[in-house]
Amino acid sequence: MGTLTGKAVVLTGASQGLGAVMARALAEAGADLLLAARSVDKLGDVTQSLPPGGRRIVQSCDVTQAGDRRALTARAMKEFGRVDVLVNNAGVEELGSYAEQDPAVLERIIATNLLAPMLLAREVLPAMLARGSGHVVNIASLAGRTGMPFGSAYSGSKGGLAEWSISLAAELSGSGVAVSVICPGFVDGTGMFSRKQVSAPKSLGVSHPEDVARALLKVLSTRKVEVIVNPKPVRLLMALKALSPETALAVGRRLGLLDFLKRIARHPGM
Repeated sequence: MGTLTGKAVVLTGASQGLGAVMARALAEAGADLLLAARSVDKLGDVTQSLPPGGRRIVQSCDVTQAGDRRALTARAMKEFGRVDVLVNNAGVEELGSYAEQDPAVLERIIATNLLAPMLLAREVLPAMLARGSGHVVNIASLAGRTGMPFGSAYSGSKGGLAEWSISLAAELSGSGVAVSVICPGFVDGTGMFSRKQVSAPKSLGVSHPEDVARALLKVLSTRKVEVIVNPKPVRLLMALKALSPETALAVGRRLGLLDFLKRIARHPGM
């Protein structure tokens, strides 16, 4: 029996990248899955690749649309009778000079990365609280904890997601409902790394999607509020940023972060 056998899990952004890897980890742990994304075809491919056991249901969902969010939670209730775990993974990453970014892109980043997780959690929390059990897991980013030049809108959205998660976890303490946030650093094969010929500075390090999937299973087991996924220690940089943002920026510059992000922002198709 898996550690999540009989648990009903809703996973957004499940059609590719981190979502597909997390879907496999959840399936191997025995969870019943409702996999959501905009592309049903891609969701079907992910479902076919999962190990046998447990229920596998797919649902087309644009998390920025209120009707789609309501339909997703209604489907979960119809199929499972409850939502034990909500994993807010759907997100968009757009790098570029902030002063040149299309306002519509900025709205899409905030709507997808911050508002959608908050509103989807709002859909499932009343039933979780009434039952006295449940878990909301949000996939944020180290960019939201340390800042990311040329990704300021993305950092802002993920920073908001992380702080909201920590705040809500404190608010719900003692209720039986847990809230966790996972903050990956640069992850190989996803986001900017889905483009060829791009690699992060060695001083920063790169994680693998499987590392994030293991972190997900860890927080579901331990109910830890925040988990950082990065091969290099970054807590010191986070503490330094709190004490002196100017010094933290200087350190980031010395580590090669600024040049790396500037190169991607100027050549998004590379």
